[in-house]
Amino acid sequence: MLSVSALVVAAGSAAIAVLGGFAEAPEKPPPAVRPGEEVDQDLFRTKVVDAVVRTLPAEDAGGAGGLGSGDPHTVLDLTLRVYNTASSSVPIAYLERALLRVAPPQGRPLIEPPPGPGAKPSATPSAGPGEPAWRHDMFIPQQGVDSRLLPPRLTSTVVVRFPVRDGLTPPDRLTIDLGKYELHEDWFTKRTRPELVVGPGDEKLVAARVTLPVKRGEG
Repeated sequence: MLSVSALVVAAGSAAIAVLGGFAEAPEKPPPAVRPGEEVDQDLFRTKVVDAVVRTLPAEDAGGAGGLGSGDPHTVLDLTLRVYNTASSSVPIAYLERALLRVAPPQGRPLIEPPPGPGAKPSATPSAGPGEPAWRHDMFIPQQGVDSRLLPPRLTSTVVVRFPVRDGLTPPDRLTIDLGKYELHEDWFTKRTRPELVVGPGDEKLVAARVTLPVKRGEG
């Protein structure tokens, strides 16, 4: 003999089936962080400082801003303050991989990772054939030669530089998605290595999202 509770559950299940099943819960947006606030990326602790469009003199060839034209050139600089938590220097490429997406709230992204096998299509358009695409370089400004190594247990200023080439217009605002690392142990060698945390659909998990205005500077 079925209990009353079992009959209620059965009736509810039948009603859900008739109505088309359970509705999918909306995805929660990533945690929003204000500019200047620290984001824990496990391998790094990162602050997004500012984004500034500036004109560099011809002799300034730092990062991707050095176009070799011999003329002043315009760049968009995204500045980060990054503390390396590791006990040894880490190549800046690890930080670059954790910069999952840089884009205006609407429009073409400046940085967007290649889609994974289960990734959803992007809502923002990519550059079409013949259209200029955003390029970037990431470096640690230093006197003499720019560095691409984050020293251990120290905070470094990191610049992500986007040359503003013909056909490109800097946005008024940027949204930055930051990923997070976790240690994985190799089953064969037993050595550990940092890997970005992956969420549902094999997409990189966004640890924090920072939105900030793009300022206009003189140099």
